[in-house]
Amino acid sequence: MNEEGYLWLIYALATFLMFGITNFLLKLASVKGVPSIEGIVVLWVSTGLVGLATLLIVLISGMLNPLNNPNLQKLDFKYFIIPAIAGITLAIGMYFLKVAVATGKAGPATAIAASNAALVAILSWLILNEKLSLSEVLGMIIYVIAIVLFAIKPLG
Repeated sequence: MNEEGYLWLIYALATFLMFGITNFLLKLASVKGVPSIEGIVVLWVSTGLVGLATLLIVLISGMLNPLNNPNLQKLDFKYFIIPAIAGITLAIGMYFLKVAVATGKAGPATAIAASNAALVAILSWLILNEKLSLSEVLGMIIYVIAIVLFAIKPLG
């Protein structure tokens, strides 16, 4: 497989690292006494600042201009509502995650949140007709079982 074939893995591992640091920092803030709603407001504002900075870079570079960006020439801009809705659901999910991490054990809370990979695969199968191999289905089942075992009270 060529170098581009593994690029997704590098991004996925970077996401793992960034989300892991984020969730640890959220737990650390709650242990130090930062209330849930105040903590999530700071998180949202920080995320928004990164978004605004990126928007400025994109606007200055002309990447949103279909004349400069061939990827946008055939795109109907109404479909940009999909990432907008995704941003809203992400913000709400981050609030729920912050509360879960602040009020419970961080490991199981983030493990349950991270199990969204199974939901993404199922929705992609149902809505986008992506194929799931037997090993992918078995992997999801094992993953969900592992999350349940991780989240329940210790047996011993």
